[in-house]
Amino acid sequence: MAAACENGPGSGKAVDTTITISYDTVPETRQKISKEAVAHYSEPIKDDLNKWTFSVDIYETPQTFQYTMLLQAQEAHVTDSLKIPNFGIWPKPAIERGKEPLTCIVGFLDNKQQFKPYKKVSFHHNQLRVSSVASYYVASYKTPVKKPANP
Repeated sequence: MAAACENGPGSGKAVDTTITISYDTVPETRQKISKEAVAHYSEPIKDDLNKWTFSVDIYETPQTFQYTMLLQAQEAHVTDSLKIPNFGIWPKPAIERGKEPLTCIVGFLDNKQQFKPYKKVSFHHNQLRVSSVASYYVASYKTPVKKPANP
C-alpha cells in the first residue's frame, strides 16, 4: 500500500511520501495442511540389480512459511526443513532439475511466478547432500521526509 498526501509543493504543506508494505496479509499458521506433497522431483538411479530412485518431496507444516523435505536416494531416507521468506504472498515451493544427474534445485516462485533457487539436493558417490545456493531476506526500513522550507 502506498500513501501520498496531495497537498503538493508550493502549498506550504509537507508532502507525505510514506510507503507502507504490509507482510501480514498471509497468516503465520495454516488452517488446512495438505497430506499430499506440494512439490515433487524424482529420477531413477542407474543400477542393474535395484530399482532405486533419487527423489525430493516437499510437504506443508502447520507454519505457513515452513515445509518438510523428504529426501530419498537408494535406501537412504532423510528429512530436512525448508523455510521460505515471507514476501507478503502465499509461498509456492517448487523443484527444478539440476544441471548434473541426480541433482535438483529446491526453491519457490515469486509474485511474478519466476523460480527462485534456494537449496541444491544431490546424490553423488553414495552421499546425499543438501546445500544452500542462495539466501533471501525481508528488510524493513523508513526514510524520514524533510519538510520543505516555507516560501
